[in-house]
Amino acid sequence: MNKSQKFIETKEYKRFAEFCDAFIKYKYIGICYGLPGVGKTLSSRYYSNWDYIEKQIDYKYKKKIGLDTDERILKARTIFYTAPAIRATKMTDEISIIGGKMGMTKAIYKVNNGGEEEYSTDTYEDIDLIIVDEIDRLKVQNLEQLRDLYDRNDLAMILIGMPGIEKRLARYPQLYSRIGFAHEFDKLSKDEAHHILEYKWEELGLSIKLEDFSDYEAITSIIKITGGNFRLIQRLFTQIERILEINNLETITTEVVEAARDSLVIGIK
Repeated sequence: MNKSQKFIETKEYKRFAEFCDAFIKYKYIGICYGLPGVGKTLSSRYYSNWDYIEKQIDYKYKKKIGLDTDERILKARTIFYTAPAIRATKMTDEISIIGGKMGMTKAIYKVNNGGEEEYSTDTYEDIDLIIVDEIDRLKVQNLEQLRDLYDRNDLAMILIGMPGIEKRLARYPQLYSRIGFAHEFDKLSKDEAHHILEYKWEELGLSIKLEDFSDYEAITSIIKITGGNFRLIQRLFTQIERILEINNLETITTEVVEAARDSLVIGIK
């Protein structure tokens, strides 16, 4: 997603957020699964405010810690981590480093703003939730690392993957016995897709008129092409914006939609 684009809180995101809140309350492990592009990763990053947090803890020199942050860092209690495609043996060490950086940044921010110098040696003291994305990449020994991390700390954990991952995890009783429940991240409904498309029209500075057959036809075409897939809608509109700009157009028509679809390399047939 383009970082300048505003995140749209879909019904599926709100369900996901409720799921996360419940697991934080009860300190469970949860599974979230869904098809590619339905918004699992975007929702996780948005819930954890990771686009902001990631920048704040990405320092190279001690003197830079906490200089460009604000009070939002003090509310950061969720770690978002993407499982590596290879060499996952040091995964829990990497998660621990992220937690340590978050703690250090909070401590320095407090000092810089008149607070007392205070830094806990417990990496996860101020962490409520760890979200691990792309768990399909992990082998059983890596999953055991996550189980051990969960067992040793008073926090919740959510594992995100593709459909079928819940059945695969059921084969590992030590981990599966700690799982509270699973959440399926579904594609957009037709009504919700309509709502998001209206927003996308406005984002391009265009007004949508459903009584106008041209607008109605374009919307119907987009919904049919993307099938309620949030990522495909985002990618398609990136191309639509480019085509409108190149051709100096002010209306999204089925011809523009078809041209945008043809410009995409993969993902839409």
